Amino acid sequence: MAIDRSLEIPGQPLERIAEPPAGSAGVRGRRLGTPRLVVACMRPGQWIKNAVVLAGVIFAGKVLDPASLAAAAAVTVAFCLASGASYLLNDVRDAEVDRHDPRTAGRPIARGALSPRPALVCGGVAAAASLLIAGLVGDGSVAIVAAYLALQIAYSYGLKRIIVIDLVAIALGFVLRAAGGGVAIDVRVSPWLLIATASLALFLGCSKRRGELARPLRPGVPARPVLARYSPVQLDRAILASTAATLAIYVGYAAYGAPTRWMLITVPFVVYGMLRVVTAIRSDPAQTADPTLLILRDRHVLASVALWAACATVVILGTA
Repeated sequence: MAIDRSLEIPGQPLERIAEPPAGSAGVRGRRLGTPRLVVACMRPGQWIKNAVVLAGVIFAGKVLDPASLAAAAAVTVAFCLASGASYLLNDVRDAEVDRHDPRTAGRPIARGALSPRPALVCGGVAAAASLLIAGLVGDGSVAIVAAYLALQIAYSYGLKRIIVIDLVAIALGFVLRAAGGGVAIDVRVSPWLLIATASLALFLGCSKRRGELARPLRPGVPARPVLARYSPVQLDRAILASTAATLAIYVGYAAYGAPTRWMLITVPFVVYGMLRVVTAIRSDPAQTADPTLLILRDRHVLASVALWAACATVVILGTA
């Protein structure tokens, strides 16, 4: 079977996909490979975003409470499955566009290694499992995860094509994660933190769109519809505005919304981490097409996140 070389990414040749004879070891190998392809489409590398759920445990001072940790961990797993299901749906919906984008042409569905039907079935199973796990924690957790799934379906079916609304939908997804963490352990999440989470998510969303806009495309290959409505200058201003807003809101929380003003000692880590990412965006916007990978590959940002979490935990536990 011939391979369409027009989809080949430089340095990353497309995988050869041929139909082996029925009943052969090759067919059995493909069947065994389907779960791996499904997992790849669910993007485990992006599940780090769901760690936002655990923030509620930290800020509620329940890090040493086994029951709270178990509940938060369960909801985190539920969000991982829910986000994985949304990625499967998104890849099915965007398969044709992904085939023409060098960054996404190698995804299993886009390159034809995984057909849409099993992808959607597995997505449905993952979504159902996420609701089941959330149900083990409580009705409130089910409602939050269900709201997240509904948001992701709406995003895949149209919200991501509407300028600004696409960014708002991304931010709302993070807010639901943060709220889910509080609901899981039956504590009220500070409005300061929810607003800061939304602002930070807007920053990440703007960074993603800026990176996508800066990425070179092959001649004749159209950009994604929503990108045509953004401009580099517009996104650069939005990134700076969301950076300033996030920092101002977090400082306000540390000074006036936290249980103790000792939370102010965590501010430098937040400032350093965000400015480090902003600097990376300004120097090479294309690398922020996937902000999660940018953060995970930067040891300085990871260190600032780790130090922030450690200091926040110590301060909160010291006042509990």
